Amino acid sequence: MSVVIAIANEKGGVGKTTTAVNLAAGLALSIVDQPDPYNRVLVVDMDPQGHALLATAFGSHTADPAESLAALLIETPPPSIQRLIRPAQHHRNLFFIPGNRSAMTEASRTLPTLMANENRLARALAPIQTQFAYIIIDTPPTTGDLLINALVAATHVLIPVETSYLGVSGLRELQRTIEAVAYHFHPDLEILGFLPTLCDEQRGETQEILAELQTRYGSQTLSPIHKSTDLAYAHSSHMDVFTYRPPRVRQSGQIASSSKATQEYAALVENILEATWKDVSKISTKGK
Repeated sequence: MSVVIAIANEKGGVGKTTTAVNLAAGLALSIVDQPDPYNRVLVVDMDPQGHALLATAFGSHTADPAESLAALLIETPPPSIQRLIRPAQHHRNLFFIPGNRSAMTEASRTLPTLMANENRLARALAPIQTQFAYIIIDTPPTTGDLLINALVAATHVLIPVETSYLGVSGLRELQRTIEAVAYHFHPDLEILGFLPTLCDEQRGETQEILAELQTRYGSQTLSPIHKSTDLAYAHSSHMDVFTYRPPRVRQSGQIASSSKATQEYAALVENILEATWKDVSKISTKGK
């Protein structure tokens, strides 16, 4: 079975999309030399805005509603997911399911009226669970059926947290949502960690927030991601930071460059691989 990681927080502007894009790209680079299918990564963008797809496959990131993620969520029966999957732009082992902003917005309104509305994404992903090592799901910044579908489909959750008092204040509500999903649908759902994002060491509250996260979550508090012009420019250039700021000579297994942003996301990728690769190694290719 694929390791399915939902990047979740019920607050906007906390770095979810940046994390989803760079985690997916970093994983793809790190496992590219593994044998198929242990080297394949899929991006699923459950946010109707589709910003993760802009950085993954700009120019081919959208599709007609019937050929997009929305169709997998609301059509009964859904279309073949294998038919929808496309290769990403920058990494040969990275793939995505195209979106459609208006169709996803409509899907968010339609899902509550459908039967088995909470696990439609999980059912759609089931046929490809042996074809990808990792599936990374970006999520919308609100509680609703799109977020719930992402959590039900996930095996793990990674929670970006803006290093501000407001960013920390909403975490308890998100934890309650995760606990409810675990209770009703997925008792093995695992939180990979809380990722401090948008860190600005010049702000007085930053160190207090980091200390508060450490007190609350202990070893689940991951190393922070700092504010970076490289991250901003990479996204505005429709690419991940590893593509935007590559090393001068990329050696096998090396994904970071002199850019601090690549080093911090490379550390996150290494952390995720250490925590989850044992689960990836359980993938069975029987019937593939």
